[in-house]
Amino acid sequence: MADRTAEANVTYESANLNQAYMSRLFCSTRERVAYILKSAFGKMNLGKYDTDSEIFLYKFFGLSPLAYGKATVGLGIYDMINDPLSAAIIDNMRSRWGKFKPFQYLSLLPSLAIGFFLCILPMYAEGRGMDAAQRLTLFMAIKYINETVGAFFGGGDYIENVFTPNPNERTSMLVVSKFFADVRVPAQLFGLLYDLIDNGKLDMDVMRLFVVMKLIIWVVSTLVNVNWIIVSRERVPQVEKPPHPMKGLLSVFTNKPLLIYTLTGVVDGIDIGTSEALYYSDVLHFNMLPTIAGIPGSPISYLSYPMATKFREKFSTKRLWLMQRASIFISEGAFLLFGMIGGKEHGMYLKKVPMTIVFALGNCLEMVFFATKQIVGTEINYEVLDYCEWKNGYRVEATINMVTGYFNKVKDIILRYVNGWLLEKWAGYQSGLQVTQNIDTMWKMFVASFAPRLVFDFLSMIPMFFYNIDRETRERMYLELEQRRARDAAALKARTDAEENGSV
Repeated sequence: MADRTAEANVTYESANLNQAYMSRLFCSTRERVAYILKSAFGKMNLGKYDTDSEIFLYKFFGLSPLAYGKATVGLGIYDMINDPLSAAIIDNMRSRWGKFKPFQYLSLLPSLAIGFFLCILPMYAEGRGMDAAQRLTLFMAIKYINETVGAFFGGGDYIENVFTPNPNERTSMLVVSKFFADVRVPAQLFGLLYDLIDNGKLDMDVMRLFVVMKLIIWVVSTLVNVNWIIVSRERVPQVEKPPHPMKGLLSVFTNKPLLIYTLTGVVDGIDIGTSEALYYSDVLHFNMLPTIAGIPGSPISYLSYPMATKFREKFSTKRLWLMQRASIFISEGAFLLFGMIGGKEHGMYLKKVPMTIVFALGNCLEMVFFATKQIVGTEINYEVLDYCEWKNGYRVEATINMVTGYFNKVKDIILRYVNGWLLEKWAGYQSGLQVTQNIDTMWKMFVASFAPRLVFDFLSMIPMFFYNIDRETRERMYLELEQRRARDAAALKARTDAEENGSV
């Protein structure tokens, strides 16, 4: 009887501990504002027209899809070689500022230099009179430098996993930041101007428009990112002695939720085929179709934020993920099937208005789960990292990122080459701004843009049925993690105090 009473007291004390912990806010107002600004504007770009997009690479910059696909094979192999070394460096970092904080500052100057040069890249290449081969060489050189900087100094990004140990505070900040995030106005404005230029309604140089707009948004995004670097703090304590790299590696394969989530991401990312953006640009000559068709769903997207909070209370992370993925599958499937009506010569896929209407209807369905989609992927990423700490007693973000990244990098190496071949050799796509594609190429571009992706969208949902972090497991995990982190933080403080007293 006494044992049961003692056990009940421990459970009661643990519950109170957890309740007090869950109501505590760790981040200052300044840090919250910096996080929201960074989330809203830190990754702002020109979207499907930016420097990694197929529209930029093949239309604006004039690269050959197949040649670029072959060139990226070497980059992918280089990326896979330097990953283990960089992961070991990051996961073994220990400093008075934290594990990830030093990498934020180390990456600052190289990132600024690379970002600025990418803004003026088209003007630089045009001024030098570079041909397609020289442009490819220059672009790949930048990619290699960027990959090196990202691999060895990119650990600063992991601070987003550890800036607060309270999962509720993290979720609330994530919801607010996602509401303001994904600023698409610059991309939409550029798309509108490009459509007017492409259809002969506006006399303006596309390349100069690109450089000016890219520079403006780069300056804005850089300022908010630098502010976040200065303000952000690292609060989840790391174990004093780093785990052996092999132990960290093995922990990835014993982490069932992580393996499932990784497999889902790999399958979901198998984008065999041509670009949707190229279909809108080269077939419909209507880059703004997603923007115009997205207007009816826009109010729904804002209403989805309070709905997401209700969904989060009622459903598990797994079920939320499956719900938002199903909405995308239904929407894209309807778009493909409707576009195929009429066949190659007279198909609906060639007509702006009907395709805009069917896109709008599917988009309204997707927008019901818009906020859920914005939140649930990041939530699962946090969960699998915390699960690893819960089960193993340490965090190895860089090692986990390396292993999961390997799957994606092998896939990307293959897909970049395959998709380049499909676009250039199978579909007969011609690069350049002034090129008009023939009807056979346009039909193949449309089918290849949506049909293969639908297959893998469906397959990607299957692994998530086996995701094993339910509501009860999640609550127990965070309760026990808090107790362990509190003990670790107290022990670290005691050692620090002893060292300071001994040095006096």
